[in-house]
Amino acid sequence: MRKALKALLIATTTGFAVAYLLRTQGTKLRRRTDDGPRPEQTAPPGDFAEEATVRPVLATPRDDDTPLSTPVAAAAEVRPARHAPGREPQLEQRHEARHEARHDQRHGQRYEQASEIVEIDPDRLTPLAVIGPEPERPARTRRPQLVVGGVTLAFVLVAGAVGTLAYDSLKGDDDGDKTAPAAAGTSEAASPRPSASSTDGDLAPLGPQQFQSLGTRSGGQLNHLELAGRRSGVTSDVWVWLPPQYTQESMRTKSFPVLVVHSAYPGVGANSMLEPGMGLLADLTDGITSGTLPPFVVVAPELTPYQQNELSALADPTEIDTECSDIPGKPSMATFHNEDVREAVAATFRVSADRASWGLLGEGAGGLCATKYALQYGQYYAASASLSGPLELTSPLWPSASGVRDAQQPKALLAKKPDVRVFLSNTSSATAARQDATAFKSAAKAPTVVENATASGTVSKQLPAALQFLGRNVTDSTEKSPSSASATATGAGTGATSTRRP
Repeated sequence: MRKALKALLIATTTGFAVAYLLRTQGTKLRRRTDDGPRPEQTAPPGDFAEEATVRPVLATPRDDDTPLSTPVAAAAEVRPARHAPGREPQLEQRHEARHEARHDQRHGQRYEQASEIVEIDPDRLTPLAVIGPEPERPARTRRPQLVVGGVTLAFVLVAGAVGTLAYDSLKGDDDGDKTAPAAAGTSEAASPRPSASSTDGDLAPLGPQQFQSLGTRSGGQLNHLELAGRRSGVTSDVWVWLPPQYTQESMRTKSFPVLVVHSAYPGVGANSMLEPGMGLLADLTDGITSGTLPPFVVVAPELTPYQQNELSALADPTEIDTECSDIPGKPSMATFHNEDVREAVAATFRVSADRASWGLLGEGAGGLCATKYALQYGQYYAASASLSGPLELTSPLWPSASGVRDAQQPKALLAKKPDVRVFLSNTSSATAARQDATAFKSAAKAPTVVENATASGTVSKQLPAALQFLGRNVTDSTEKSPSSASATATGAGTGATSTRRP
């Protein structure tokens, strides 16, 4: 915006400067036109019957040729022999006085009377034509004014147009890329919310982020941040729930385990895993208090980067589902969830950097994320649990080119045999989903471990078994001295001394 306003100001200033210059030149031109030679005054033929008589005005009449010694009062006096018919002498006198005054005002001086002796021989004077009424001066030409005005107006209009174009072009630069992902079968595609620019190469360490406290939930502290991902270029909301133990004095030096939870679709403006009806936070509080669950710090990011009104305008909102992936040309949600969110949480809260202390949980589309991320980012997670989540990528956002989507299919990632543990839960009525989960488990090869479960009723009924699985397979990190040795799992981050919970 600042660039646009600057360009517009420069264009407008230049236009007015040139307009002022052209107006100045036009004024000079009009002045030269006014000061030019005046048309000769000639008596119209037939106006007068006699010619004027020029009578010398002498100081003293003399008969000889002796030079005069006394100055004359005037060089000569020209009087008409008779005035034109119908013209009053007073009118001529007023005309002459007005003419002399105009002439004096234009040149800034007055005529002075002659200061020397003048002799005039009346016989040698040539009679002058009687001066008739001064002809009306021709009207000043308006052509220079019209030219100057036209050029000035044209330049100002051009300057305004250039400034407007500069504003429009720079505006796009000041606001960033807001290109919407193509929505299949719709005339208008929803666009991701404004995001930060992606950064390539090494980045400076990220400092603590300014999370806003939203109060107490189930005995713990809920916080919120709109995070601008440095690597993904995605800007989206993130909620972090701190267990009651986080603020206890005895836990001031503890590095807490992390449970990343992913929402059902679309997951915009909220995370379904934090809803009271799901019961996740309440179950965690009870399990932590009883000792059956580690004191998880819960991280709940938005599932998609869209606005709710954009999704509501579509006939089928799932047509722009990013499926927790970096789809070419679309928001890089996989990078945002696993790189940017992890970085921000680790820089702000006392959480473990050991991948053995990080787990995943999700329902529906979020369940697909939990399974896919555990297999794709094994360096960051030890285990995952999916509640009625699919096992195949089907979004229309994927390009038609073969191999682009296939490489990120959960089955393809499973074939790489990452050292993770996966829990797949479905309702008893979802026959096809249970069959897919069974086939997925059969395809798993060590060290990958896949477990299946079935529960009747709503998704929330599957939650207790999923939390038990995560409690067994996610490490509860403890404080260790710098000199102590530790065994860590393969992946990024430092190790933490701990034992796997039974």
